Amino acid sequence: MILKNLSIDCVIFGFKDNKLKVLLWQDETEAIKSFFTDRDNYEDVKILFEANPFRANEGYWALIGTHMPDEEDLDEFAKHILYQTTGLKDLYLKQVKTFGATNRVPFMRVVTTAYYAIINPEYHDMQQSEITKILRWFDIDKLPKLIFDHEEIINAALKKLREEVKYHPVGFHMLPEKFTLTELQSLYEVILGKKLDTRNFRKKIQKMDLLTDTEEKQTNVAHRAAKLYSFDIATYQKLREEGLKFSIQ
Repeated sequence: MILKNLSIDCVIFGFKDNKLKVLLWQDETEAIKSFFTDRDNYEDVKILFEANPFRANEGYWALIGTHMPDEEDLDEFAKHILYQTTGLKDLYLKQVKTFGATNRVPFMRVVTTAYYAIINPEYHDMQQSEITKILRWFDIDKLPKLIFDHEEIINAALKKLREEVKYHPVGFHMLPEKFTLTELQSLYEVILGKKLDTRNFRKKIQKMDLLTDTEEKQTNVAHRAAKLYSFDIATYQKLREEGLKFSIQ
């Protein structure tokens, strides 16, 4: 049974073209109806479709999410809905918080638990499902019209991401397997929304021994080729157990 008053919303951040982006969607109404009516009486859930701003104005976009089935675990369902709508799996997924303002959805009391994930769009093969009308990346500072309080959810997720990247190397999830120190610094500057001192940044990163020199350099670049590094996840896990404090400040 679908829980009409409980939903999941996922904020997917991507690092592309040296910009921070967020993945938004518009659902395929008829396919979504079938998804629900297989398990519920449509009369019980039709307001979820008919009163959504999507129906009146195609200019509206939304975070990827839907209402919870009562038999699902929150964390597992967040992973499931992402896979069902985009084909994305094995993502770094972090719970942001629960949004429960009484008027956040004007036609029904709905509490939503928000999650964020971070990826490099160029290294993930998204597969649009039958319940998805369209998926699109938007610059974080150029968002379209969003339904309900989804802009507030995105801002809360961005704040959470900015806190996380200062103390945990989550930013590496947005990079290719091999990257330059300049690419790494650019990523952190984009996420944090400020310039970082190059000398201090590199000194801190290299002091933590979390990078492996691949002994390779960039190819097909107009400038002097830079060294390529990879993130040593095994060393990071070991150092965390020993009390490593990852800090980009």
